[in-house]
Amino acid sequence: MIVGLLLAAAGSAVIAASGSLSSLMVGRAIQGVGSGASWIAALALVSDLAPPGRRGEAIGLALAATGAGSIAGPALGGVTADLLSFAAPFLIICCVSLALALAAATVLPPDSGRRTPQAPAPAWATIRGSIGSGIGAVATAMTLGGACALGLIEVVAPLDFDARLDLSSSAIGLLFAGSIAVDAALAPLGGRWGDRRGRRGPAIAGLALTAASALLLARFGGTLGAGLALGVFGAGFSLTFAAAVPWLDEAFGEPERGFGYGVLNLLYAAGYAIGPLLGGVLLGVASANAAYGLTAAALGCGAGTLLLRSSASTTTAPSS
Repeated sequence: MIVGLLLAAAGSAVIAASGSLSSLMVGRAIQGVGSGASWIAALALVSDLAPPGRRGEAIGLALAATGAGSIAGPALGGVTADLLSFAAPFLIICCVSLALALAAATVLPPDSGRRTPQAPAPAWATIRGSIGSGIGAVATAMTLGGACALGLIEVVAPLDFDARLDLSSSAIGLLFAGSIAVDAALAPLGGRWGDRRGRRGPAIAGLALTAASALLLARFGGTLGAGLALGVFGAGFSLTFAAAVPWLDEAFGEPERGFGYGVLNLLYAAGYAIGPLLGGVLLGVASANAAYGLTAAALGCGAGTLLLRSSASTTTAPSS
């Protein structure tokens, strides 16, 4: 975590001082490696330090913080760049990263308690064993599907809103900010739901709501309808990941938890890359409604499959 934060600070400083596209790209690459490392370590640490029986809630709070940062970051960057300079937001991130690295070095508990005597399993064997079946496979599919849906909606919906409603960039940004706010508000509640009653409930609800939001986007009427559809999307996305992230955590287990969150980051990035490509293709060869319809069908099938599995396990459970 400390090395990642220091790299994020260094990358931000390089961006702030950049005078060419090449130096900007170098700074962004350094910043990306650093933020990836610190993000993965932070999630693993949250899981390590969560009180017994409240891991989902703790992870939900971390995901809520991510959502809040996704709203505040662009606003802070835009305001400080307009009022001060292009370099100002990156210098702020540099200072914040250095402060967090200092806090991590002085406040966080030592790592000695996490040392395990056994040798770690080979990486690919660990991945296959953890996500090849059971809750790991379900969490993998949900992470890929949820991130893919997000990437697709973020490409298709703004263009669709512009064509149908002639909305400004600011109005579209506010609609998406509202969706992120719903996501952030529900993440801890979804995590608590999973802790108390099992993760299958929020998983099914999350996938079903995300599918419903895609159908609403296809049929929205006016700006209010678009905002409602994106609000439903934020709720579904939040519940989906409130179940998927703890499931993946449990699939890898304590000795490989950090590695598990690295795999989570990779799965999310893969889905988030596929979604915009798929959305662009569907916009080019068909329409926005085709993209929404495919999203709804895929996520609806996922929700239905989980519901059927849940009903089957309840039916076959021995009576007491």
